[in-house]
Amino acid sequence: MNAQYRIVNECLQLLKRSDISQVKKLRVEIQLIQLKRLILKDDRPDRLTCGSCREESFDGLLLAFRNICNGGGGGNTASDLMQLIGGIIGNLSSADGGEELQSMKTPHKRLVPTANCD
Repeated sequence: MNAQYRIVNECLQLLKRSDISQVKKLRVEIQLIQLKRLILKDDRPDRLTCGSCREESFDGLLLAFRNICNGGGGGNTASDLMQLIGGIIGNLSSADGGEELQSMKTPHKRLVPTANCD
């Protein structure tokens, strides 16, 4: 778990220094935070070593971040980063019964002012 958590933190640092548009940065950052939550919440570290959640997946994610955020790109975009992160989140969530992923997708109620300002 420590290696995966460290990699996600490094990806966040690379993202902060990148030239990606602010809106896309925020979207990617939200996904990385969701991934961190799943890693921290995971009570069975053995799940982080199976399927697409192996350390190789996290290493691939870090490599993609380095390519995109350091200007190389290599054909990758912020959307590609979001797909990579989404795949790992989906795999971790399905191993956890999907409960965490559902709670992350639940829309929050917006506060609507009801008082008249006449």
